[in-house]
Amino acid sequence: MSFGCPIPYAPRIPALRGSGVTDAGAQRGGSGQAVRIEEVIAVLGVVGHDPAVVCACAGESLSVIWCNAEMARAAGRDAVDLHGEDFSALLGDEADAELGYWLTAALAAGRPFRGMLPFRTGCGATLWGECQASPLGTGEDGGCTHWVFLIRDITPDMDLRDALAGAKAEAERMRTRLWAAIEAAPDAFALYDSDDRLVMFNERYRELYGESRAALTLGTPFEEILREGLARGQYPDAAGREEEWLAVRLARHREPKGPLDQELPGDRHLQIREQRTPEGDTVGFRIDVTELKRQSRMLESQAKALAEQMERMRELARTDTLTGLGNRRGLDLQLRAMGERPPPPGQGRAFLHIDLDRFKQINDMSGHAAGDRVLQEVAGILGRSVRPEDYVARVGGDEFAILIEAEDVGRVADGVAARVIEACRLPVFHDGVACRFGASIGIAIAPESGGTAGLMENADIALYAAKAQGRNRAARFSADLRHAAEDRKRLGDDLLRALEGGEQIRAWYHPQIRAADGGMAGVEALVRWHHPERGVLPPDAFLDVADDLDVTAEIDRRILRAALDTAASLAARGVALPKVSVNVSYGRLARADLSAEVARLAPLPCRVAFELLETIDFDRDGGELMWTIDALREQGCEIEIDDFGSGRASLSTLLQLRPERLKIDRRLVAALDGEGAGGSPLIRAIADMARALGIRLSAEGVETEAQADALRGLGCDVLQGHLFAPPLEAEALADWLADRAAAPAGSPA
Repeated sequence: MSFGCPIPYAPRIPALRGSGVTDAGAQRGGSGQAVRIEEVIAVLGVVGHDPAVVCACAGESLSVIWCNAEMARAAGRDAVDLHGEDFSALLGDEADAELGYWLTAALAAGRPFRGMLPFRTGCGATLWGECQASPLGTGEDGGCTHWVFLIRDITPDMDLRDALAGAKAEAERMRTRLWAAIEAAPDAFALYDSDDRLVMFNERYRELYGESRAALTLGTPFEEILREGLARGQYPDAAGREEEWLAVRLARHREPKGPLDQELPGDRHLQIREQRTPEGDTVGFRIDVTELKRQSRMLESQAKALAEQMERMRELARTDTLTGLGNRRGLDLQLRAMGERPPPPGQGRAFLHIDLDRFKQINDMSGHAAGDRVLQEVAGILGRSVRPEDYVARVGGDEFAILIEAEDVGRVADGVAARVIEACRLPVFHDGVACRFGASIGIAIAPESGGTAGLMENADIALYAAKAQGRNRAARFSADLRHAAEDRKRLGDDLLRALEGGEQIRAWYHPQIRAADGGMAGVEALVRWHHPERGVLPPDAFLDVADDLDVTAEIDRRILRAALDTAASLAARGVALPKVSVNVSYGRLARADLSAEVARLAPLPCRVAFELLETIDFDRDGGELMWTIDALREQGCEIEIDDFGSGRASLSTLLQLRPERLKIDRRLVAALDGEGAGGSPLIRAIADMARALGIRLSAEGVETEAQADALRGLGCDVLQGHLFAPPLEAEALADWLADRAAAPAGSPA
């Protein structure tokens, strides 16, 4: 603010010089004027609390003729020194031309002047004063001869004014920047006052609420803006419940409680963030989250699809793809879940382990497609034999399992087993071929046979018993079966240790006699296990265990080496064995290295014959087996069929194999009596077939002379049995042969 004129900063006031006021008037003023000036000075000296100056017009300048002490102090000089000083010299550099104009005009007209003038202080600073210039004394020409300048220090007011002006300018700059930032922001902004009237909003706010555009004017209540939008369908989620929606929205607006999602037409979505200020205003931002919503929905859809896919994968991981039943993993999970909770009151649990009989033959003879057809049919049989709540799984190639939880669970399990066994007796047809099989089932009941954790193991033990009892039947687990299984386990461990040591598995030799003259035909090498605790064990006591451990081929290999070593040792003593017969298992015969091993043992000390069990299936992998047999023949070895009449060798097998000899099973020999009745018709049929095919015939298990005579009469040219000698160890065989050689001709063998 100013008195008389605005005062911007500018150079000093040249207009004070040459103002047209001269001191001639003062001269003409006479003594009366002087007295008046002295009176004024006296008054000023008494009452002057502010700087005061009296100037006389002298020529073109205003010369100081008096000043009070306050003025001298402000100027930083002695009052006497200021006398005669040009008044304009007291002014600061901030005085400008415009101020000079107004002051000069006032002086020239002789009228009072009031305004703000800058004065230079003694320390070089500027003192702003509110100056009142009053004319004093009039010359003969009517002009003013003297002036009185009263100056009030307003420097603090000017500093405050400058500070306020600066603050105002800064506030305006900040307001401009803030508003520019609000307008530049991608989000909508609005400010409502404490009466919920629109005070401020940006263009983005207008764009988002285009349907409410008519109501978006400053001062419009928020509710009115909402109603405008509702009337024009601005809020899809409010359709049909507009008043309810409005009440909820107003409540959230007046008492904000965190972000609020809002849907707009065109599947557009906003997130509203509002907050009350201490003054009661409501500041709100509307953030367009449409793309985020779309991405979120897409991610949710993908997550849902992924979860469904994961569930399908988990289901597939628990499902057998061929049969649609559960698999081993699914069974494990089911058992684990059962183990984590007790059965319902009054109920027990049963585990049925099912193994298909003769399934391998179906796979080998009719192909895997036929085997798959059988497995699928069995899955259907199991599904029809159980209740809906029972769990059925395929846990191996031809193995299945059923989990049952029921009252009287033993009866329920037995009923399921009976239905399964009965249904599996019926053939399954594949490409017109009947596939016949059976089912052996092991049953374990909890808590009778232990807790849930042991059900599977106990059912395995029972399944082994069912197979040992003749297959195609069910067996329930018992303590006796466990003891037998534990004994079998110990026997297996002992067998593995025996094979590691190499001393317990030995070859014994059973002499074979020529039926015609009682001469030595050869020996059959038999395996015996010299168990440190159980004594000498025959093959029947441990070969099943060896099959389970897959060590029969290793046992065969050791017996072959031992037999050839014994033959070589006897030959070194001058006793020549005509032939050594060695049993060979399917596992050993199926290995391509058998003929290579025989080649490494060459030269052989005697003829070697390999005895094959009739139960070996030459329809399975027949090509590989025949390759090995042909290789053995090329090395001078003979092929014999052992235990003939007990298995299922067909005429086509005999024609394909072309064995040098058939050995009649001891069970057929045992049926012979002195007159050859009982077993003789079957043996005669075997003899006739062998004769027709050019195959020689031998018999084992000969215990009596009557049996020997009957077999001679039927065409057997080699006999073997306790009638002639029991199986002997190597040294005992040497002694037996020595005794036989020393016996007189014609004496009994």
